[in-house]
This record gives sequence, structure tokens and C-alpha cells, in this order.
Amino acid sequence: MAADNNFFVSLDIGSSKIVILLAEEIEGQLKIFGHGIGPSAGVKKGLIVDSVKTSQAINVVVEKAYSSCNTKFFNVSVNISDPHLTIINRKGQVLIADSVITEKDVELALKSAKAVATSTNKQVINSVPNSFIIDKDPITHRGVEVDKPVGLEAKTLEANMHIVIVSNQAVGSIEKSIRKSNLGTSMIVLNSMASSEPYLSQDEKDNGVCLVDIGSGVTNISVFTNGGIIHSAIFKSAGDQITEEIAYAFNTSFNEAERLKIHYGNAQVKSLREDQLIEFKQIGKLEDYYLSSYSLVEVIEQAYLELFSLIKKNLKSKKLDRSLKSGYVLTGAGSKIQGCDELFLRSFRVRSKLGQVDTGKIDGNEMIISDSTYACALGLLLYEPDESYLEQLQPDNTVGFMSKIKGSLFKF
Repeated sequence: MAADNNFFVSLDIGSSKIVILLAEEIEGQLKIFGHGIGPSAGVKKGLIVDSVKTSQAINVVVEKAYSSCNTKFFNVSVNISDPHLTIINRKGQVLIADSVITEKDVELALKSAKAVATSTNKQVINSVPNSFIIDKDPITHRGVEVDKPVGLEAKTLEANMHIVIVSNQAVGSIEKSIRKSNLGTSMIVLNSMASSEPYLSQDEKDNGVCLVDIGSGVTNISVFTNGGIIHSAIFKSAGDQITEEIAYAFNTSFNEAERLKIHYGNAQVKSLREDQLIEFKQIGKLEDYYLSSYSLVEVIEQAYLELFSLIKKNLKSKKLDRSLKSGYVLTGAGSKIQGCDELFLRSFRVRSKLGQVDTGKIDGNEMIISDSTYACALGLLLYEPDESYLEQLQPDNTVGFMSKIKGSLFKF
């Protein structure tokens, strides 16, 4: 969340669109009260390549957002989609000096886990604690996993973290574009980590789930198991790639191919009830041409299958393809095409569904809540670093009791 006075502001810089949302917290729920959306500029495959054009596009959307609610704002949470990102799951361990874990011990364990060497042109953008292990045996590598270690009796504490590393250039371009728009950056969050916030339940994260965010320029995935994020990846194939395949197949312009995709597109040939001729224009031709709806959908289906194959290959290489009991959740503008979720299910043979926003967390505008185009902007409003692990659930006089439980679990 990016707090600006008593409200929160998110800025989603995408390859095809820019979104700004404003929300306030009312009785534990965020209520959207302002928004702006407009075409993006200076962004290619998720990366800002011209900060001047991007800042100009941001300014247009800022004015729309201001007009929608007559509210000025400055600090924003913003997303990042760097195809060159590096994901590391690291462990850091510390010895407990006084037998009882303190906040300082937890902070030292996290610091040890985050002590990853990066090249001079890269930086850590997000580091998320996934779990804590107390008294891990050096031989069996087994210990007791806890969510909140402060106050527990232990000899050692291990912190497991999910670390996202991106290029300095990607971060610099974002910050530069925002500065040129006379805004401030309070937080930069990996796109897929933000998008997961409104769509995934805690049960899904506990059981294993993969969020697939199909945008215009890139596709982001994030995998959660045992309640925490363990894997993220970005693919340069997304909605625009589908459009480019249509343009190439039928020798037409990108804009004409996009029109064909939006008005006549479907992700599965078998979903078509009958064939029909579709009028369209080819590059350099004055007369109109016609194509078969079956031919169009065949191109679209094959392009989506190639994208799904990349995702499947990536998850298989990390040995995550069979650990997702809650399956897959699809979101993003690229998932809106008819039959996308059914084709995904057919390809992966694991439960999959289109994401639906948890209105218990955020609500206020049905048009926005029901449109996956706003997935990342909604997630940026909800995203905030979780520091609940610093809470002490057990009072001091239960330390010995907890130690006995810990010992029983360890033996088991």
C-alpha cells in the first residue's frame, strides 16, 4: 500500500495501458473512490524504453484520476516487470544466545538470508520471508517450522526468504518516469506478487497455487506453497504476441489484428459452433479480404498453447508442476479472451479458473473489480510487507511448554 494522507494510491505501468487507483480503508476493507486509465507509451515488453513518453502518458492518467474524485496525491505504489529478473530462495541461520528468540534474532536471521551478492547492474527489489525453522538438525535437516518465532525457546533460528533481483536500469527508468510526472515512489513491487493479492486466498497459498497474469507485453507467474511465495517468472510472450501472430498469419496490421482478436477471437477451435467469413484489410491492399473464423481461432489457439508450454516447462524445471493442489488462477487482460481458461485446463490437466477479486478485501467500483485489466493496480493497493512474524503469540511463561511441543514435533 502507498499511503498518501489517509488514502492509498497505486500506479500500474503496463505495456498497453496505465492505471491509477485511489482507495481508503473503511473498517478493514479498502474502498476505491478514484481511478484513471489510459494508453501506455514508451513501454515495450514490460520495460520502460522512453521515460519521457511514459511520464507524459502517466500525466494524462493522473489528470483523469484527479477529475474522478477531485483528490490530489503524490506517493504511489508501482509495479515492475523485468524479463531479466533473478529469483533466489535463500536461507539464513543464527545461533540464539539466550535460549529465547528475540526480535533482534529474527532480524539477524533475515539479514543473513538477504545477504546475497548481486552484480553492479542489479539490485534486490523485494525480499519476502516465507518461513522460520527452529533447531534444524544439521544431519537430517529437519526442524520445527513456525510462523512467529519471537518468544520461543530454541538454540538456532533459520529464516527462508524469496528474493527478487532486477536490473538497476529497470528500476531507474520507473523512478525517472514517476519523477517527471511530479509523483513520488513509495514502493516498487514485482507485478505478479502484486496481482496475487486480490485473487488468491490463504488456503490456496497454503495448498499450493500458481497465479498466471497474462498481460499485453509480458506474462507473469508466481507460485505459492505452504503459505509463502517460492517462485516467480516473467515471459515475453503475452497478449501482444497473440496479436502479432494474427498479423503475420493474415498479412495485416497490428491494429487490424487486434480488432480481429477482440471481436472474433476465441482460444479454442472446438468452441466455435459454425464457421463464418470475417472481413478484414491486408497491408498495402485497397480491397477488402475475407478469412475463415476457424483459421483465425486456429492461429490464436496455437499461440496460447505455445505460451502455456513455456509456463509448463518453467514450472517443470523447478519441480513445481505437481505440487499445486489448488491449481492455477488466471488473470490479466490476456486471459479475458473467450475459452482461455478452458484451453489452459485442457493443456495442464489441473484445476484452473479465472481470478475473482475478494471483495472482502477491496471493493467500491464494480466495473473495476470485475475487470482483470485492473488486476495489478488492485494488488498494489493491497500489497504491504508482512511483519506479523515479529509478533509474540506466547507469553514468557509458556516458553517451556512450547519447548516440549517443539521436541515432540521434532521426534515425530
